[in-house]
Amino acid sequence: MANPTNAIANRPFTRLDAGERAIYDSVDDLAFQGTYSGTNLIYKGLARPGSDVNDPVWQIALLTYDGSNNLINITWPQNLQGNPSNDYEFIWSLHAGYTYA
Repeated sequence: MANPTNAIANRPFTRLDAGERAIYDSVDDLAFQGTYSGTNLIYKGLARPGSDVNDPVWQIALLTYDGSNNLINITWPQNLQGNPSNDYEFIWSLHAGYTYA
């Protein structure tokens, strides 16, 4: 399901300043996928523009809300090693089937 060997290569590009520090507003725009329950975003997926939903290049998160619809928790899918990961190594079309921790 996840492809950890390419996770780093799938990250968005960030430019560095002369001191080798990330310029955060330089991060490439990202493609977005979302799954909603009513007006609440439940799953969010980010990847480089043009990424296919069936390629292991997505950063995916599960968002949890309380009874007042306040966001209370964000969890990440487990990678092949069983560790929660926020890296760009998951397949968006499988987002509901991952185990989140």
